[in-house]
Amino acid sequence: MFVLVVLRDTLKIEPAEFRKTREQALKDEINRKYANRVLHDAGLCMLVHDLLEIDEGFVQHSEGWIWVKVKFRMIVFRPFRDEVLVGRVRSASPVGIEVSMGFFDDISIPANQMPAGSEFDGSEGVWVWRYEGNELFMDLDEPIRFRVLDTVFLDVSPPRPVVGDADSVPASHPPPFSIIGTVVDDGLGLLSWWE
Repeated sequence: MFVLVVLRDTLKIEPAEFRKTREQALKDEINRKYANRVLHDAGLCMLVHDLLEIDEGFVQHSEGWIWVKVKFRMIVFRPFRDEVLVGRVRSASPVGIEVSMGFFDDISIPANQMPAGSEFDGSEGVWVWRYEGNELFMDLDEPIRFRVLDTVFLDVSPPRPVVGDADSVPASHPPPFSIIGTVVDDGLGLLSWWE
Protein backbone atom coordinates (compact mmCIF):
# COMPACT_ATOMS: atom_id res chain seq x y z
CA MET A 1 0.00 0.00 0.00
CA PHE A 2 2.88 2.37 0.78
CA VAL A 3 6.15 2.50 -1.12
CA LEU A 4 9.35 4.52 -0.85
CA VAL A 5 10.19 6.67 -3.86
CA VAL A 6 13.59 8.31 -4.33
CA LEU A 7 13.36 11.94 -5.50
CA ARG A 8 15.75 14.81 -6.15
CA ASP A 9 14.91 18.48 -5.91
CA THR A 10 16.43 21.89 -5.33
CA LEU A 11 14.72 23.49 -2.36
CA LYS A 12 14.87 26.92 -0.82
CA ILE A 13 15.25 27.51 2.88
CA GLU A 14 13.90 30.89 3.91
CA PRO A 15 15.72 32.96 6.56
CA ALA A 16 12.88 32.34 9.06
CA GLU A 17 13.82 28.63 8.93
CA PHE A 18 17.50 29.20 9.83
CA ARG A 19 16.75 28.63 13.53
CA LYS A 20 16.05 24.94 12.71
CA THR A 21 18.68 22.37 11.87
CA ARG A 22 19.35 22.13 8.15
CA GLU A 23 17.87 18.60 8.02
CA GLN A 24 14.68 19.64 9.81
CA ALA A 25 14.26 22.74 7.64
CA LEU A 26 14.66 20.59 4.51
CA LYS A 27 12.20 17.95 5.76
CA ASP A 28 9.66 20.67 6.55
CA GLU A 29 10.08 22.19 3.08
CA ILE A 30 9.80 18.78 1.36
CA ASN A 31 6.61 17.99 3.30
CA ARG A 32 5.19 21.43 2.50
CA LYS A 33 5.93 20.99 -1.20
CA TYR A 34 5.06 17.31 -1.72
CA ALA A 35 2.65 16.09 0.98
CA ASN A 36 -0.86 15.39 -0.33
CA ARG A 37 0.27 15.80 -3.95
CA VAL A 38 0.12 13.19 -6.67
CA LEU A 39 3.32 12.34 -8.52
CA HIS A 40 2.52 10.89 -11.93
CA ASP A 41 3.20 7.13 -12.06
CA ALA A 42 4.31 7.19 -8.41
CA GLY A 43 1.23 7.85 -6.26
CA LEU A 44 -0.01 10.14 -3.51
CA CYS A 45 2.89 11.61 -1.49
CA MET A 46 2.44 11.25 2.24
CA LEU A 47 5.61 12.49 3.96
CA VAL A 48 9.39 12.47 3.72
CA HIS A 49 11.01 9.29 5.07
CA ASP A 50 14.65 10.35 5.14
CA LEU A 51 17.29 12.49 3.46
CA LEU A 52 19.87 10.57 1.40
CA GLU A 53 22.13 13.35 0.09
CA ILE A 54 22.36 17.05 0.88
CA ASP A 55 24.60 19.27 -1.25
CA GLU A 56 26.13 22.47 -0.01
CA GLY A 57 23.62 25.29 -0.16
CA PHE A 58 24.15 28.46 -2.13
CA VAL A 59 22.77 31.94 -1.67
CA GLN A 60 21.67 33.71 -4.82
CA HIS A 61 22.63 37.37 -4.77
CA SER A 62 19.78 39.77 -3.96
CA GLU A 63 17.96 36.98 -2.08
CA GLY A 64 18.33 35.81 1.49
CA TRP A 65 17.23 32.25 0.76
CA ILE A 66 19.57 29.29 0.72
CA TRP A 67 19.04 26.93 -2.22
CA VAL A 68 19.96 23.30 -1.50
CA LYS A 69 20.03 20.28 -3.82
CA VAL A 70 18.71 17.26 -1.95
CA LYS A 71 18.04 13.58 -2.65
CA PHE A 72 15.40 12.04 -0.39
CA ARG A 73 12.94 9.17 0.02
CA MET A 74 9.23 9.93 0.15
CA ILE A 75 6.51 7.64 1.54
CA VAL A 76 3.94 7.32 -1.24
CA PHE A 77 0.48 5.71 -1.23
CA ARG A 78 0.23 3.43 -4.24
CA PRO A 79 -1.51 0.11 -3.72
CA PHE A 80 -0.49 -2.71 -5.99
CA ARG A 81 -2.81 -4.72 -8.22
CA ASP A 82 -4.79 -7.40 -6.32
CA GLU A 83 -4.04 -5.82 -2.93
CA VAL A 84 -7.00 -5.98 -0.54
CA LEU A 85 -7.86 -2.70 1.22
CA VAL A 86 -10.56 -1.48 3.60
CA GLY A 87 -12.37 1.83 3.19
CA ARG A 88 -15.83 3.29 3.74
CA VAL A 89 -18.69 3.61 1.25
CA ARG A 90 -18.76 7.31 0.42
CA SER A 91 -21.52 7.43 -2.21
CA ALA A 92 -23.57 5.18 -4.47
CA SER A 93 -25.13 5.59 -7.90
CA PRO A 94 -26.30 3.32 -10.73
CA VAL A 95 -22.74 3.31 -12.14
CA GLY A 96 -21.20 1.93 -8.91
CA ILE A 97 -19.95 3.06 -5.52
CA GLU A 98 -17.27 5.50 -4.41
CA VAL A 99 -15.04 4.54 -1.49
CA SER A 100 -12.95 6.66 0.86
CA MET A 101 -9.97 5.60 2.95
CA GLY A 102 -10.03 8.84 4.94
CA PHE A 103 -6.87 10.25 3.38
CA PHE A 104 -7.76 9.18 -0.19
CA ASP A 105 -11.21 9.45 -1.80
CA ASP A 106 -10.72 8.64 -5.50
CA ILE A 107 -11.66 4.95 -5.32
CA SER A 108 -14.47 3.59 -7.46
CA ILE A 109 -16.08 0.18 -7.68
CA PRO A 110 -18.01 -0.01 -10.97
CA ALA A 111 -21.38 -1.75 -11.25
CA ASN A 112 -19.83 -4.65 -13.19
CA GLN A 113 -17.52 -5.32 -10.21
CA MET A 114 -20.36 -5.89 -7.74
CA PRO A 115 -21.27 -9.44 -6.63
CA ALA A 116 -23.67 -11.36 -8.89
CA GLY A 117 -27.24 -10.51 -7.91
CA SER A 118 -26.42 -6.91 -6.97
CA GLU A 119 -28.50 -3.98 -8.16
CA PHE A 120 -28.88 -0.31 -7.36
CA ASP A 121 -31.96 0.56 -5.30
CA GLY A 122 -32.89 4.06 -6.48
CA SER A 123 -35.42 4.62 -3.70
CA GLU A 124 -32.83 3.92 -0.97
CA GLY A 125 -29.87 5.29 -2.93
CA VAL A 126 -27.71 2.24 -2.14
CA TRP A 127 -26.58 -1.00 -3.76
CA VAL A 128 -28.25 -4.22 -2.61
CA TRP A 129 -26.76 -7.71 -2.92
CA ARG A 130 -29.49 -10.35 -3.08
CA TYR A 131 -27.88 -13.57 -1.84
CA GLU A 132 -29.73 -16.78 -0.93
CA GLY A 133 -32.98 -14.95 -0.20
CA ASN A 134 -31.30 -12.19 1.86
CA GLU A 135 -31.00 -8.53 0.96
CA LEU A 136 -27.60 -7.19 1.98
CA PHE A 137 -27.48 -3.39 1.71
CA MET A 138 -24.28 -1.45 1.00
CA ASP A 139 -25.16 1.48 3.27
CA LEU A 140 -23.23 4.73 3.15
CA ASP A 141 -20.31 5.13 5.58
CA GLU A 142 -20.10 1.37 6.19
CA PRO A 143 -16.64 -0.26 6.14
CA ILE A 144 -16.01 -2.16 2.91
CA ARG A 145 -13.22 -4.55 1.91
CA PHE A 146 -12.24 -4.41 -1.77
CA ARG A 147 -9.52 -5.69 -4.06
CA VAL A 148 -7.54 -3.31 -6.27
CA LEU A 149 -8.06 -4.00 -9.99
CA ASP A 150 -6.11 -1.06 -11.36
CA THR A 151 -4.49 2.25 -10.52
CA VAL A 152 -5.09 5.01 -13.07
CA PHE A 153 -2.84 8.03 -13.58
CA LEU A 154 -3.99 10.92 -15.75
CA ASP A 155 -1.89 13.86 -16.81
CA VAL A 156 -4.21 16.63 -15.63
CA SER A 157 -3.20 20.03 -16.92
CA PRO A 158 -4.45 23.19 -15.23
CA PRO A 159 -7.63 24.57 -16.82
CA ARG A 160 -7.26 27.33 -19.37
CA PRO A 161 -8.74 30.66 -18.37
CA VAL A 162 -12.05 31.46 -20.03
CA VAL A 163 -11.98 34.83 -21.74
CA GLY A 164 -15.10 37.00 -21.52
CA ASP A 165 -17.23 34.60 -19.47
CA ALA A 166 -16.44 35.40 -15.85
CA ASP A 167 -19.65 33.79 -14.54
CA SER A 168 -18.94 30.34 -15.97
CA VAL A 169 -18.34 27.50 -13.55
CA PRO A 170 -15.23 25.46 -14.35
CA ALA A 171 -15.97 21.90 -15.41
CA SER A 172 -14.95 19.20 -12.96
CA HIS A 173 -11.77 17.45 -13.93
CA PRO A 174 -10.93 13.78 -13.42
CA PRO A 175 -8.54 13.11 -10.54
CA PRO A 176 -4.85 12.71 -11.41
CA PHE A 177 -4.71 9.38 -9.53
CA SER A 178 -7.57 6.98 -8.93
CA ILE A 179 -8.14 3.37 -7.98
CA ILE A 180 -10.60 0.93 -9.55
CA GLY A 181 -11.69 -1.88 -7.23
CA THR A 182 -13.87 -4.96 -7.07
CA VAL A 183 -15.98 -6.71 -4.43
CA VAL A 184 -16.72 -9.83 -6.49
CA ASP A 185 -14.61 -12.40 -4.57
CA ASP A 186 -15.36 -14.21 -1.31
CA GLY A 187 -14.58 -12.14 1.77
CA LEU A 188 -14.98 -8.85 -0.11
CA GLY A 189 -17.78 -6.35 0.40
CA LEU A 190 -19.11 -4.87 3.62
CA LEU A 191 -17.26 -6.16 6.67
CA SER A 192 -20.61 -6.82 8.38
CA TRP A 193 -21.45 -9.44 5.73
CA TRP A 194 -18.61 -11.68 6.85
CA GLU A 195 -18.94 -11.42 10.64
